Amino acid sequence: MAETIQNNAAPVFMGEFCHSIDGKNRITIPSAWRFDAEVELFLIPNTSSKCLKVMPRAELDRVRAKADELPGPQRAAFLRHFGSQSRQVTLDKTGRLSLPEEFCRQFQLSGDVTLSGAVETFEIWNTVEWKAAQPATEAVADALMSNFGL
Repeated sequence: MAETIQNNAAPVFMGEFCHSIDGKNRITIPSAWRFDAEVELFLIPNTSSKCLKVMPRAELDRVRAKADELPGPQRAAFLRHFGSQSRQVTLDKTGRLSLPEEFCRQFQLSGDVTLSGAVETFEIWNTVEWKAAQPATEAVADALMSNFGL
């Protein structure tokens, strides 16, 4: 059987999964989304989508590089807001993330939640909010698929 070789340290986040948050606000992410070692991830609240975005360091670096293109005051304002609203967490060796209590309250994350792959990042959703957001998301995405030859 052929061995799969990843050519990048970060996994590709694809698929949709239902996982439970335990009493200590920990969630186990899908095995395909895990790294080879304990890694830092960044939690960014997405209030417009009503979900919690999770990004690896490489994606954070992309955001920072984009911020460097802004004029000084805009860059400072963006980074101040982005940094103050986000949290750095560790994905442990067993594939668990500990979610801050304030994010669990803000997005009503408890019990079963939906994890949605977004290729470079993934999102953690209250399942009711996830289902409510799907029609609008699919309409936008379906309209764009042909732009990508899909």
